[in-house]
Amino acid sequence: MNAWSPIPRLRWLWRALRTPRRPQSLTALLALAGCAALLLWRASAMDAYEQNLALNLGTDLLGVVITVFVIGPLISRAQEGRVREHTRLDYEWFASQVHGATACVKVLDTFSNLFGPQFSERLFRGVKTATARGARVQILLLDPDSLAVILRGRELGEQSDDIRRDIMRNLRTLDRFARCLDDGSRALLEVRLCQTSPGVTLYRWDERCLVSFLTVGRLSGEGVQLEVAVRSPLGTFVEQRFDELWGQSKPMEHFTRLPLTLVDATDGRREFRCPFVSVEERLYVAGSDLVSYLARHRLDQLSAHSDAFTVRGGHELIVVDDESPLHASLLQKFAEKYDASAAAFVELRPPVLVTE
Repeated sequence: MNAWSPIPRLRWLWRALRTPRRPQSLTALLALAGCAALLLWRASAMDAYEQNLALNLGTDLLGVVITVFVIGPLISRAQEGRVREHTRLDYEWFASQVHGATACVKVLDTFSNLFGPQFSERLFRGVKTATARGARVQILLLDPDSLAVILRGRELGEQSDDIRRDIMRNLRTLDRFARCLDDGSRALLEVRLCQTSPGVTLYRWDERCLVSFLTVGRLSGEGVQLEVAVRSPLGTFVEQRFDELWGQSKPMEHFTRLPLTLVDATDGRREFRCPFVSVEERLYVAGSDLVSYLARHRLDQLSAHSDAFTVRGGHELIVVDDESPLHASLLQKFAEKYDASAAAFVELRPPVLVTE
């Protein structure tokens, strides 16, 4: 498409017209329209009124066309190359930008104080408003079980478990918020986890974004943030990095809940989504509904199936002894992940593979 094509300008004008206005702006607009109508009425008695009106309106329309299709693109191009520096990441300010977003919101970070108790309430109000307008919200954080967490911990001089706990706190907050949304807004909110350190951070609202880099010995939010246009060279580079990581990431739900199907040899099948933890590559599930179901059935007649299993086939269900050291370890891991306790755990033991 030609760079000077009027189609992008018309789209920009349409988005501008759709953007919600403050009551003060509407009041000023109505006042100006009233003044214009009054002046036109006062001038209606002059000679050659129709010709003069047509001449003035034609001149004004020509000025609008030149402004929108010639001067506007020149100003936009100049602004795209402009970089504005912020001394740090102002989470409250970013949350207010999200509130006015109409097209998209993106966040890329290891973890973020944006989802902490101090700023999350304001942010989530903005997300609800943005999704109500049809804006897509994409959040990409580091997988707490990835090796990249350990590497980032070494860069910061902290224990990797500290970063892991911060990420899991973010995920618990986002999971609770997602469950409170209506179906329409929930479909527009996506939270995913990547296995690779992004190297950069991105906080985007519509066509603007804040960009920073993961530095040694300091959290990214404490360093300088570069505010640029998404279509600028730096904005394009970070967007490409976001898209690469997004394509290789997994949904948050795969970390917080395990889709599980229990098949009874005599009584059909039942679907569950269970909280779970992993110890030495073994999966352990919990949940009151699951435990209640198991209490009414014989374990030797049940088998567990899930697309998330690395080993295919029906898994055996084994209740963990609540007085064993394993049970104590599972309680600790479960509390770290979900900030909650569980009454019982069930091991999902994979089938023994027979080799010839």
